[in-house]
Amino acid sequence: MMKRILFLALIAMSVRGRLAAQDAPDTAAVAVDTAITEIQPDTLSGKKKGSWFKRDYPNPKKAALLSLVIPGAGQIYNKRWWKTPLVYGAITGMVLVIDYNQSRYRRLRTALNLKRQDEPHEFSGTTLDNLNTLRTLRDNYDKNTQTAYVGLVLVYVLQAMEAFVDCHLKGFNVDDDLSLKVRPSLEVIGATGQPVMGVGVAIPLNRRALEKPGRNLMGK
Repeated sequence: MMKRILFLALIAMSVRGRLAAQDAPDTAAVAVDTAITEIQPDTLSGKKKGSWFKRDYPNPKKAALLSLVIPGAGQIYNKRWWKTPLVYGAITGMVLVIDYNQSRYRRLRTALNLKRQDEPHEFSGTTLDNLNTLRTLRDNYDKNTQTAYVGLVLVYVLQAMEAFVDCHLKGFNVDDDLSLKVRPSLEVIGATGQPVMGVGVAIPLNRRALEKPGRNLMGK
């Protein structure tokens, strides 16, 4: 009797182990299916993390920010490579103007100070060897220097604005066909309900057909 009980217990344990082994793959499969289900929405949505430059391209704010950080970088971001040398050419030109006027201002300032002390200076014996002349020229070159600094700031701001506007226009659809199209139209007067014939004038602004309301300029 005892042997039978042990034999049945062994059989029960063996059957239970096989059932557990059969259930294990099903549990793993459920876990894999759950993981795939969680991953699929992100994959199907198409939202892939790209670089900061390629994400949301073209972005006018990014173009302006790049130009403010590094002059000409916004033009490169807009893929207008040929504009970058123009930006640096304008900036270099303004820097040279500042340097020229600043150097002349310093020379005249030094000469004016020496002239006031009745000492020889750079312009002694020339037509500039006069207090009024030296003072006037010094003030003129000082004003030119300040104006050149303002011009440098304007060039810096304008190149950022140009990158911002150009990035906006990259998404603007420009069509060469801007001709007027005249076509007959039929409208109904709301008060009387009578149909009225007229002439419609269409100005195509893009390549799509101007069939929706509000796209035609109607006239009687």
